[in-house]
Amino acid sequence: MYRVDSPGRVNLIGEHTDYTLGYVMPMAIDLYTVLHAQMDDKVRVYSRVFRDVREFGLDSIERVNDWSDYVRAIFWVLREEGHRIGGMKGILGGDLPIGSGLSSSASLELAVLAFLNEAYGLKLLPIEMALLAQKAENEFVGVPCGILDQFTVVHGRKDHVIFLDTDTLRHEYIEFPRNVQVLVFYTGVKRELSSSAYAERKRVAEETLRLLGKRTSKDADERELRNLPSLYRRFFGYIVRENRRVLEARDALKSGDVNTLGELMTDSHWDLARNYDVSSEELDFFVRKAVEFGAYGAKLTGAGFGGSAIALVDSDRALDVAMRVTEEYIKHFNWEPDYHLVSPSDGVTVRRV
Repeated sequence: MYRVDSPGRVNLIGEHTDYTLGYVMPMAIDLYTVLHAQMDDKVRVYSRVFRDVREFGLDSIERVNDWSDYVRAIFWVLREEGHRIGGMKGILGGDLPIGSGLSSSASLELAVLAFLNEAYGLKLLPIEMALLAQKAENEFVGVPCGILDQFTVVHGRKDHVIFLDTDTLRHEYIEFPRNVQVLVFYTGVKRELSSSAYAERKRVAEETLRLLGKRTSKDADERELRNLPSLYRRFFGYIVRENRRVLEARDALKSGDVNTLGELMTDSHWDLARNYDVSSEELDFFVRKAVEFGAYGAKLTGAGFGGSAIALVDSDRALDVAMRVTEEYIKHFNWEPDYHLVSPSDGVTVRRV
């Protein structure tokens, strides 16, 4: 029997840049998908969250449009790539919220893949695991995500943030301040990553690169966008500015300048809200209140359209800020949100139990 702990992630800055091969600055977090599993001749998985069992054979793996598609996707991609594997019998649990913008899908994919890698001796490198999981989500599940989520879940490091160039996959670890925590605030608004809104932004970004004759958003300058259609100019202008903010955020974190990092995060949020149209009333409310109550900065995390937001807060004030924002949120929306205080975590781990 094996136990896999697969973290979620937050992205401190660099939203919607990975599918144009730009810069991101995420961290794995200490909320986990936990998988207990053993080898079997077919696949049988019980989810404690959904209180549901799913079972399938390995001869013909097809989508069924439920949570088990992320499990099926990993078996599909391994067989597609020529790896010889058997099945698994497993139980899924953990404390990582599902559907809240913390990469529960990538966390689940990598939990299954890490188990199979260990149990069947596949000898996959971490970067190979990230790329396989991304392919599984793109081609089997049908979500056109970039590499950000899978890379972070695999490569996370305790007490560190990752600065990643999603084009070259070169990355560096930057120490996270020990007296600061990240407040993760789940608005209660569900969002579907594979919705038409996300796909439209990816399509517009790719078309803009084609019109500009550029390979990545890193190569683009805002002055080059002047002759583009207004929607393309507005959307891609955000991406160009966000790449610049990620570089500035990296430098601020390296020098221990938490105030500047926070300001950049907040600037990122309002650019996302006003020019990329991926925020919501609930996310905006959290950002305003978190900053008002003493956070260094705050922003939505992940794709947006609901889900979660984050704030950078002094550790000794974090609980107070969380409770005050929650109280105001309940008054305004008549809904009790969920929140977590998180720190940077190691990436996915596997051990025998």
